[in-house]
Amino acid sequence: MSKIILTLLLTCGCLLPTGDISMYGLKIHDNQNVLSDIKLTVVAKEAQMTKFRTQNGNDFSVTTDKGKIVYLENDWLQDPQSRQPLFSEFSFGKTTLSDIRSKYGTNGFTYKSRGPFKTNTHLIMFNCFEFDSPNNEILVTITKVALNENLTAENLASKCKLDALIIADKSYLDKTWGNGKVLDRNYKKIQP
Repeated sequence: MSKIILTLLLTCGCLLPTGDISMYGLKIHDNQNVLSDIKLTVVAKEAQMTKFRTQNGNDFSVTTDKGKIVYLENDWLQDPQSRQPLFSEFSFGKTTLSDIRSKYGTNGFTYKSRGPFKTNTHLIMFNCFEFDSPNNEILVTITKVALNENLTAENLASKCKLDALIIADKSYLDKTWGNGKVLDRNYKKIQP
């Protein structure tokens, strides 16, 4: 009888396991003291931010506020041998914005202060997704594409490739980047 109840609970979603929303074992709202346990090389340090070099040679930044972790960022340093980010099954330099939209069923939202922008060589886009979790963490995917790629409105999302990932506290991002947001018409929270 208990197997039948467990099966019913799993199929209705009541006991479905949730994913781990973390980078290198660190989660939003963890105490900043956990940073002393990290055995990675520190490459930069400021009052509230510490940047580490990961084993695969990418950057991992942790920002704290009031003694708690509020922002985790994993940046790809363009080595084709180091494509695995610290969060998700995505691949740096390979996963496209189209792939991300397809996985989550939405284009999420953008902060008005973090809209698409151009450098001399690339177009960079920030797409945000709010997790359906107790902390309501925000996942920010940063994708980029070379400007010489013959971009059109139709092919832009399939040419923008993942360059960085951020997991952040929603309140911290709203305070830092502003409350103004542009939501996708199919906006919805995503599952961890």
